[in-house]
Amino acid sequence: MTWRAFFLGLFLAGLLNWSDVYCGWAHIWGRMTESNFPVSCVFALVVLTLVVNVVIKFVRRGWAFRQAELMLVWIMLLVASSIPTTGLQRFWLPMLAGPPYLAGRSDIIWRETALNAVADDLVVSKDPLSVAARRFYEGGGSEARVPWHAWRTPLLSWGVFWLIFFTAVLFMCILLRKQWVDQERLQFPLARVPLEFSEGADGEGWLPIIFGNQAFVLGFAGATVFRLIRAVPLLVGGTVWSPKLPLQTTFAGTALEAARFVDVPMSWIALGFAFLVPVDVSMSIWFIYLFTRAELVVSAQVGSTISPSNLLSWQMGGAYVALTIGALFMCRRHFADVLRRAFGRGRETDDSREVLPLGWAFWGLLLCSALVVAWLRVFQMRLPTAIAWFAVLMCIQFVHARLVAQSGVPDPWLAWDPTDLVYGITGGTAFGPPGAVLAHMQRRMMYSIPHGPAMMHSVRISEVFPKKRALLLPIIVLVLIVSLTISSWTYLDQAYKVGVVNFNDAAWSGIGNVRTAFDLAHTKIVGRGTGRLFYTGPFVAGILLTSFVMFMRARFYWWPLHPIGLLTCQGWNPDRIWLPFLIGWFIKVAVSRFAGGRMLRQGRLFFIGVIMSEAAVSGVSTVLGSFTRGAVPGF
Repeated sequence: MTWRAFFLGLFLAGLLNWSDVYCGWAHIWGRMTESNFPVSCVFALVVLTLVVNVVIKFVRRGWAFRQAELMLVWIMLLVASSIPTTGLQRFWLPMLAGPPYLAGRSDIIWRETALNAVADDLVVSKDPLSVAARRFYEGGGSEARVPWHAWRTPLLSWGVFWLIFFTAVLFMCILLRKQWVDQERLQFPLARVPLEFSEGADGEGWLPIIFGNQAFVLGFAGATVFRLIRAVPLLVGGTVWSPKLPLQTTFAGTALEAARFVDVPMSWIALGFAFLVPVDVSMSIWFIYLFTRAELVVSAQVGSTISPSNLLSWQMGGAYVALTIGALFMCRRHFADVLRRAFGRGRETDDSREVLPLGWAFWGLLLCSALVVAWLRVFQMRLPTAIAWFAVLMCIQFVHARLVAQSGVPDPWLAWDPTDLVYGITGGTAFGPPGAVLAHMQRRMMYSIPHGPAMMHSVRISEVFPKKRALLLPIIVLVLIVSLTISSWTYLDQAYKVGVVNFNDAAWSGIGNVRTAFDLAHTKIVGRGTGRLFYTGPFVAGILLTSFVMFMRARFYWWPLHPIGLLTCQGWNPDRIWLPFLIGWFIKVAVSRFAGGRMLRQGRLFFIGVIMSEAAVSGVSTVLGSFTRGAVPGF
């Protein structure tokens, strides 16, 4: 770690949070953070490695950025990318101003229930005539100013929560590194790609070591050329050619329409990661997805009263619970070592490679957990519910961190509602009115859950730092503060000038999501469970099916499936990645069987080149679109 890398990373983190909100949400010019493998990180790494370092080496080779410096910048951008996107900022601020703005509508049913129950300090106002809320949505022109007096308290209240909660996630990931990396040896494909790409960045050659491999160069150059060829129709007023498998169109009007396929686009990045992970993992992604499509068809044929979304989402909820219990059980000896270290025993446990001593990380997690529960209690969530709700939120972060680390799925999606799980298991008694509103607000602010994967991969990549790894903790906390501050300021500044109703995806991000959160909170407050019942059958089926796959995999070496696929069988992103994972799995199996180990190693480098090229060109496209204010279309 060096000061220049730190200040560069901090500057880029702030710039990213400004640009992504300004160019991606306030306008429709492009975003760089919509993934756990963010375009922002790849673009910065490619520019620093292939442009900046080359220029520096012309002056003096010793001044070139080293791999550890490049990875510090990557980590800072990775953490920063989790804030302005679907993980938080897209939904956070509308959730604070939307309730009073929508409450004036005649079709709103929660004016006297959910709106009245929410704590005053968590929203801009409760008054349906609030000027601050109305101008937030409708804008006031280029000279409009943010009414900070209305926003100061809710921003501070929520900002404290997010900072403590994300720090708790970081401590959890620090505790898990030794088990997942050293003991279970998870693949971490989203970390291996930048690590291999940046190796030898400050070496004798002009470019990193990987550019000396023909397979990588072929993948990188070939994917770039193919991407540009697909963009040729833009020159004649057309659109970028993107191959799709038209399953939705083909099956329309047939019995297979019940499978709810979409017209699947080809994600080359997902295909690349499918090749990098073990074949049992990649097979589970596509096989279990198709298995769940068969479930939907059978359910429709027998006339099931459970909707397709409830069937799969509750099944996924059960899978989350089962996988969490199974993964924690595998960690039992490691956690015993952690406890011994925390209480001054277990000195034989080596934690010299950790970001923090394991005992410190344990007490840090415990302190942050207590502070989060205390925060929930301050805003009137019952103590047992607050503990259970925090445990569920951490379970989700845990599972998503594991999912991305093990499967390479760049865009997992939370397709089930944890508030319904807590509510249903307790027979509808868990949430009082303030707690119901608070839980639904938090769930609807976090959709894609990039925070756990970002923290876990940051901890994994930190192994390249030869010393002072403990500095990573304050660095990440500082990045979170900068990201929350700049993204919030930019969002509010543009909202009061342009109006959220004119933002990108305003119908859902700004209005629909807020209304859904308060509609569901109202349902829980008045005790009407119709349509949002606890679906015991699918939930238990998810637990049993996941447990069965985990048992078979542990008991029989020949078992071909991994339980990770049960976490990616429902949602916008899973609908679009199963086919690339099928193709990537097929290619890897074919290469392994007919070409041997050498070709398999070359194939891995080829697909690393494809992944880096696709993300880097997307970054170039976004930057050009932003600088030209949309004049250059995305390619």
